[in-house]
Amino acid sequence: MAPIIPRQLVQSLSQQWPCRELQIQQLASLLSPVIPSPATLVVHGISATCKSTIVRAVLSSLQVPHAIVKSAECITGRHLLTKILLASLESLGLKDEWEKFGKGKCEHVSSLAVLLANALDSKKDKVQRFVIVLDGIDKQREAPYTLLSALARLGEVIPSLSVVLIVGSTPRPLFLHSAAVPHISFPPYTRTEAIAILTSSEPPHVDGFPAETALKLYPHFVGTVYDSLVGPTAGTIPTFRSICKRLWPRFVRPIVDGERPPGGSQEWDFTRLLVKNRSLFRQQGESALAHRIVPEDSSAGKASAPAPSPLPTLPYFPTLILTSAYVASHTPPRLDTIFFSKFSSSSLSARNKRSHHRRRLKLLSQARAEDSRDDSQGPSTPSKKGKRQKTRITKSTLESAFATTSAKTSATSGITGPSAILTARPFPLERLIAIYRAIDPNPPANPIRAASVADAIYAELATLRRLRLVVPASGAAGSGGGTADTGEKWCVNFSGDWIGDLAKGIGVEVGEWLVGGLD
Repeated sequence: MAPIIPRQLVQSLSQQWPCRELQIQQLASLLSPVIPSPATLVVHGISATCKSTIVRAVLSSLQVPHAIVKSAECITGRHLLTKILLASLESLGLKDEWEKFGKGKCEHVSSLAVLLANALDSKKDKVQRFVIVLDGIDKQREAPYTLLSALARLGEVIPSLSVVLIVGSTPRPLFLHSAAVPHISFPPYTRTEAIAILTSSEPPHVDGFPAETALKLYPHFVGTVYDSLVGPTAGTIPTFRSICKRLWPRFVRPIVDGERPPGGSQEWDFTRLLVKNRSLFRQQGESALAHRIVPEDSSAGKASAPAPSPLPTLPYFPTLILTSAYVASHTPPRLDTIFFSKFSSSSLSARNKRSHHRRRLKLLSQARAEDSRDDSQGPSTPSKKGKRQKTRITKSTLESAFATTSAKTSATSGITGPSAILTARPFPLERLIAIYRAIDPNPPANPIRAASVADAIYAELATLRRLRLVVPASGAAGSGGGTADTGEKWCVNFSGDWIGDLAKGIGVEVGEWLVGGLD
């Protein structure tokens, strides 16, 4: 008996996309039109793991009618539903009859199920299997909470329909509120796989360089590039290929130019080339990893160079740690759930809550300043009774909002105005790490597989402590003594203007994360 899935199909696709034979076999088995396919299929993996490309190639090779919708191109959830309907009609050859199917509009998932069922039934030759691929559906903007669960049940309502959900992270258990949904994982390429993919193609062509020598040196060059540049930066296969293509002609230039190898040797080997080009991986290699919109040699729109800042600058990682420390010291812990929670920080209600707190506490700060000025004028100074009554209520509310020893101490030390709200408070290291993960502008694509950042933060804090930028709370007023215990509280020792300018360089607006930071 012949196999259901032709072996030649899997081999052909595996040659085009190496190191993905297992995933190709799983997709070809589950989406084959010969056997019943599951109603829902989840394909997950981080970016640049060839998920979308292989799903498209398998469906095209199996000649299964399908429609692919990219969620990144949809502005709202309603836009997504409309695009699913139109893409399905186009794939079924019913694009000219779109007025018969909701006139190209779809408001709810229930309406989409009815319109898709009508479209499949209207075909003269009945479609045995139709597949809808939703690429990047987990990043859909303004999507309701039940959107994924509802889309996953379209295949249960329509027997001839299968829905493939492509997500960019490892899904949590039962995230579709349904059991027995098959999942296909696309793990990141390992070092061996990445080097095998690069060496499976011919080396970049260099004029005057022998092909035999290139085939002998190129595998060693690819491994060196991965170990020095791509591996430590978690680079993707396209980035890996572009770096090798850019550095390879420079690496073999001594041979092309006819230079004599050092040490009296008659020919160049990889070791001598590596010693000769050791600065290439340090300077040119690092610049190859930087992505720029405008090329470095562009002469258009030249402007005078800005004056250097008198304040010192720091690398990305310590800057983000100092920003997290500043936010932790100037935001009351009782507001952490509203400001930094992963479950509410991206919703519209959370943004409204943060704006409400900022406006409310700014008004409280202004009223506190007026109250302090009235107290300093003495009892002989007349004041309006109504306004004084409002100030008493504001003062009690403000004290209850910041009912900590450090807040009361700083509030009674003569500081008035908005700075009374933004008074630095000691914070524990556990809170610093939590806020660091919340405000990180470049979070890891797969937090489960990412290495723990706590150890790196602890090591960096030791350097920042020697620079007197972050000090233990026990030594903030003294010589900086105290142990670096994880349970100890810490204080910041720098100004808000400096960290605000420094944080903008890494893409973080400090004012967006402070209680009184925005007007």
